Amino acid sequence: MGWIVISIAVSVADCITCSGRPVSNTPVLSTNKNNKPPAYSLDKTVTVNIDLGFTVGLEMKFSEAVDWAAGEGFEFVELLLDGPYARERIADHSGELRERLEDRGIGIVVHLPFTLDPGSPFTPVRNGVIEELTAGMDLASDLGAETVVFHPSSDAWDLGYRVAERREFVHDSLDVLVPAARDRGLTPALENIISSYYDAAAFPELLDRYPDAAMTFDTSHALLTGMDEAEMATFCSDHADRIDHLHLVDTRGGDDEHLPVGMGRLDFETVLAGLSGWSGTATLEIGTEDYDTIALGKTHTEEILARLS
Repeated sequence: MGWIVISIAVSVADCITCSGRPVSNTPVLSTNKNNKPPAYSLDKTVTVNIDLGFTVGLEMKFSEAVDWAAGEGFEFVELLLDGPYARERIADHSGELRERLEDRGIGIVVHLPFTLDPGSPFTPVRNGVIEELTAGMDLASDLGAETVVFHPSSDAWDLGYRVAERREFVHDSLDVLVPAARDRGLTPALENIISSYYDAAAFPELLDRYPDAAMTFDTSHALLTGMDEAEMATFCSDHADRIDHLHLVDTRGGDDEHLPVGMGRLDFETVLAGLSGWSGTATLEIGTEDYDTIALGKTHTEEILARLS
């Protein structure tokens, strides 16, 4: 299956949060801390069919990243439509980008920009965000993507607007964006985020409200909003039919560090056990432009999947 996902990445030595602020300069050791028993015992074989991809870093050349992905056995890349890969910067080159993907047999998943505010309390701002995100969906379609990832978020002032009001601002945008994706033949895969209104625990409410939407389950975001690995496994089992895409992201805790699988504290074996029978795409959303580090994350992920089976 061919896919491509577009997302942001930086060097591991300067890990970042989704806001772009540096959170650590501590070197990451190339040891797999997930070589440990799962948090709960597995009494049956777990089958998880994952098409694995990785995030294209800001300083990575697209053609080089795609060529390397093909050589390393990845199925897709994820591309964030921001920075050097912002829609207005690459739209005129969509044909050649898609040709490169097709020539190498690599797919694409597109991550729409997360710095926009679909939950703005100001209607003209929301309308502008909807316009840009919809244009990003058009580009995703041109690139051959089947899935677009975006955040159901609001930056509205918490002292000026109640949580319920901020959720309604988000809903006003999603009421347009979810059908817009479907109209373009795309799966709108909404991502659980680090917020008080649409973190993983609150996501079932969003899925109920938007039956045509799917979910991107982000492991680091879930952990940082208080969900442990066993709870993640339960969530994934309960909502496997709505989860279309995964962001496999490790962290040492405290910050959204975007570490490779096996380099933080997350017990991925336990989490993935909750997805027995599931098939879909999973991005190593790693904050690096170092191909060796990405390859190490792939190795760790494949080791975990092998132990589960």
